Amino acid sequence: MEWLRITAQLYLRAYSRGVQLAARNWPVLFTVLVYSTLLDLGARFAAPFGMLGGFATSLLLAACISSCLSLVETILRTTKVTLEDFRSSFGAYLYDVVGVIFVSWVFFFFVTPILRQTPNGALLLVCVNIAVFVFFNAVPELIYLGRHTVMQLLGESYRFIADNWIEWFPVTFFFLVAYIGLALLPPTVPSLLHSALLGALLYLALIVRGLLFIELHGSSRRGRAFRYRAR
Repeated sequence: MEWLRITAQLYLRAYSRGVQLAARNWPVLFTVLVYSTLLDLGARFAAPFGMLGGFATSLLLAACISSCLSLVETILRTTKVTLEDFRSSFGAYLYDVVGVIFVSWVFFFFVTPILRQTPNGALLLVCVNIAVFVFFNAVPELIYLGRHTVMQLLGESYRFIADNWIEWFPVTFFFLVAYIGLALLPPTVPSLLHSALLGALLYLALIVRGLLFIELHGSSRRGRAFRYRAR
């Protein structure tokens, strides 16, 4: 029961602070529309160039992910995002994001054909994807809060999940279910409103996850219990 109360307090602090920060930085919600527009235009422009165009599109995707993570970091560290923060965000973590994407691509490039040739290969591939999602789930937070190399990112994420999976995954699954709900909205919903809702959910999820990560990383259940009793 004590663990449940401690975890409930963690979530209450993370959600209440996350809502405040997201509301204070509401203009960032529309960056999702900027990202989707850039990716759509980039894909159309790169389509005739084959594999080279595919690499360019992947680089653009990595830049958009870098921008999103950089803005979340700025919100967590300074509580307020400026236009200059947005302009400089695309290159902030480009190298780290490209590294993670490249390692993932190499891994699945070799693993996927091997698994497909084995009995129940499709099921095994699904299990591998789930394992990657689970054990490397904290990579986004480690990119902008941890300052690690690519391989260190993966190892540190594995250790963090192994130590804190009970506290970490409820918030992730909550926002995942909410995202699926938004994705299933009828097409009659205006696209601008749909993008704004997705942006609100994305940034709220990343901000709450970041706050929760700060609470959990470098601490233990025993240490959190000690601080809870001290209060």
